[in-house]
Amino acid sequence: MLATAPPHLHAAAHRLSLAAPARAARSARLPLRRPLRYAPLRLRASAAAEAAPSAKEGAEELGFEEMVARTTRRYYMLGGKGGVGKTSCAASLAVRFANSGHPTLVVSTDPAHSLSDSFAQDLTGGALAPVEGTDSPLFALEINPEKSREEFRTINQKNGGTGVKDFMDGMGLGILADQLGELKLGELLDTPPPGLDEAIAISKVIQFLEAPEYSMFSRIVFDTAPTGHTLRLLSLPDFLDASIGKILKLRSKIASATSAIKSVFGQEVQQQDAANKLEQLRERMVKVRELFRDTESTEFIIVTIPTVMAISESARLHSSLQKESVPVRRLIVNQVLPPSSSDCKFCAIKRKDQARALDMIKSDPELMGLNIMQAPLVDMEIRGVPALKFLGDIVWK
Repeated sequence: MLATAPPHLHAAAHRLSLAAPARAARSARLPLRRPLRYAPLRLRASAAAEAAPSAKEGAEELGFEEMVARTTRRYYMLGGKGGVGKTSCAASLAVRFANSGHPTLVVSTDPAHSLSDSFAQDLTGGALAPVEGTDSPLFALEINPEKSREEFRTINQKNGGTGVKDFMDGMGLGILADQLGELKLGELLDTPPPGLDEAIAISKVIQFLEAPEYSMFSRIVFDTAPTGHTLRLLSLPDFLDASIGKILKLRSKIASATSAIKSVFGQEVQQQDAANKLEQLRERMVKVRELFRDTESTEFIIVTIPTVMAISESARLHSSLQKESVPVRRLIVNQVLPPSSSDCKFCAIKRKDQARALDMIKSDPELMGLNIMQAPLVDMEIRGVPALKFLGDIVWK
């Protein structure tokens, strides 16, 4: 029926459960590896993998060797429907990279983070945190939207003013900001806008491109939010590029009018400085957009489970990614029931449903050309570096 994990992993999982209340104080320490003890589950997983739907004839055959071979930095984004196991797959890929000699960073862009749970280590705080138990350096980062919202409200407040008002002054719109303040509506100027979570994630991508503290990482793995959030994240650079362009055009049209107002009120506003900052932001957004679409350095990997609903959403996700020109070459089908000589009635029905969903992949024009990988359903949670290493050895091969 289910793929049975070896007793050693069950014991480790039990110890993690007992240690969970103290995890915030210290990271859980686990044995690095026990390869021989994983053999029974590996045999079952190999049998499950043999049943994987084949890629479309002529499709490129891809394996982990291709993913690990290049020495230049590469970005991998794992995404899909909520609850399909994106975090486990992303974390296992990060562990696999680190154990293959690549200094690796795994980043969660999902507001509901699970990396700490997956690694069984405290990775909270919104800062780089080392992950214990890998051969090469592995760090994790859970982006903290709430912390960034607070920074948005306070970081630029000076002498009773606001960062947004200062920016509007720089664009020649300070009088409008003053009027809003008189109407007691000024608080709106410091309210974090919709889509801030995605904007924060984009800012982190920019840091990865430019900041020296991230230069050591040759592999960066993104554990993305469910489909809708991720599509907004990927489309945000285009939106901001277009929006900033409109703002700059508006500024040029009102420049003469604001110059006249300044001459009357005696205001000296550094409009060009604000415009330069906007232009710099626009250039950075273009750089991020190009990164997302660069087939040499970036790949989006869709994660799904063998249900009709999940496969259907994965097909729509792939279609949307194609429209954004984001490269996609792999599809992970998670939680697949391994072959069994005897099934209970429930398992037989479940296996039949899964077979129907797997057949959908073979005939779906959006998915049939992708390289298909399977991860078996196991009888325990995949938590901690040893379990993630084991899962990674099954999936990423």
